[in-house]
Amino acid sequence: MKSHINYKIFTDKKLVLEYFCGNLSWKDLMENKRKLALEKNYDPTFNIIDDVRDAFIVYSEDDIIKFADLINSTKKLNGNRKTAILTDTPNQLINSITLDTVKHTPFKLKTVSTLEAATKWVNAVSSDFQFIKASLDELKKEAINS
Repeated sequence: MKSHINYKIFTDKKLVLEYFCGNLSWKDLMENKRKLALEKNYDPTFNIIDDVRDAFIVYSEDDIIKFADLINSTKKLNGNRKTAILTDTPNQLINSITLDTVKHTPFKLKTVSTLEAATKWVNAVSSDFQFIKASLDELKKEAINS
């Protein structure tokens, strides 16, 4: 399955939502982060919810280390923030846990299995839950239609 990654930046909420689907390689992930760093509205202190529930992750521990190195070496990506990785399968879970154990980045990472837990982790107000859910649904729909 072809990979697809898209995101939305919500400056008023200081939040980035990222949606991943298909077979996700580390090159896909790196390209996405480079693209995100070029966005004028992106701020590395914005919290992030990564939804990988529709992705199959095909990168290694060495690739995860390369990813952490990219974050550390790219000023626009290197910020104090919280990131929630929303997972649904053992493949996604183990890769998220591996990132959390090998990373040497300034952000705090938490692997979660529900959107409720993700929104709480990134300090979103409870009234934003439906907004975040609808926004992720929209990102998924865009991916399916692309």
